[in-house]
Parts: sequence; structure tokens; C-alpha cells
Amino acid sequence: MKLTYRGIEYDYNPPMLELTESDVACNYRGASSTYTYVRHVPIPQPAERLSYRGVAYQTTRQGQIQQLSEAMPNAAQSPARTGSALTNLRSKLTGTSPAAQARRELLAEASARHQQSIARALEHRIEVAKAQGNQVLVEQLESEVHQNV
Repeated sequence: MKLTYRGIEYDYNPPMLELTESDVACNYRGASSTYTYVRHVPIPQPAERLSYRGVAYQTTRQGQIQQLSEAMPNAAQSPARTGSALTNLRSKLTGTSPAAQARRELLAEASARHQQSIARALEHRIEVAKAQGNQVLVEQLESEVHQNV
């Protein structure tokens, strides 16, 4: 479709959406019709092995749930396998993945920069207070510097 905006012509091709008709028939003011809706594009989901009340299952990338043939062991059945399951759970909770480590490093760097910014601001305020001859404010700001260290 050819369109013009402020004298500049361009081609506009609207995205083609896949429509699906529902099985439900609608009736509005005496006219019957079927309801159509846009088919949603699935968002990839994380694939995980999980357990609910001792029943093991797995999620797929499409969001489906598959029950695994072997049940998750109880603590009394197999302590070695339970220990590895606890280790896996602990690693997920503590975030030992590379993404979690990168996030922690980023947060530590941001915190250090924030502390440096606070120190610079306090030093500037101390210089201004000294220039004005306000000894009470200088003492308060210096005690604040010692608290932040």
C-alpha cells in the first residue's frame, strides 16, 4: 500500500496476523456470527526438571508438562540422590549460574560507584561549609564521612 507523509512516499505493508475462528457462535441484535481472534505466538519457556509432592515432571520449551517415569526419591529411599537434588536446588537458589554471577558483579560495581559519589558530595559540602566559616556544619559533615566509611 502506497502512503504519503509530509510529501514523502513510502510502502506500508501491515503485518499479516493469523486469525482463528472460535467454536462459539455469537448473536448480536439478531445477527449471528462467529468470534475471531488472533493466534498467539508462543513464548519459549525454560525447560526444567521439577517435583511436586514426590512426583517428578519436566517442563518443555513449549510450556507443556511431561511426567517423568521415575519418581523423585524420598530422603529415606536414597540419600545419595537426595543430596544431589539438594545440591542442584541450592545452586539454583544461591544463583551460581554465570548470569547470576554477572548480576552480582554489576551490583557490586554500582554500589562502589554510589559510595564514591556520596564521598565526593560530602567532600564538596565540607569545602563549601569551610569557605562559609560554618564550623558546626563542618563537624556534622565530618562525622557523616566517618559513618559512611
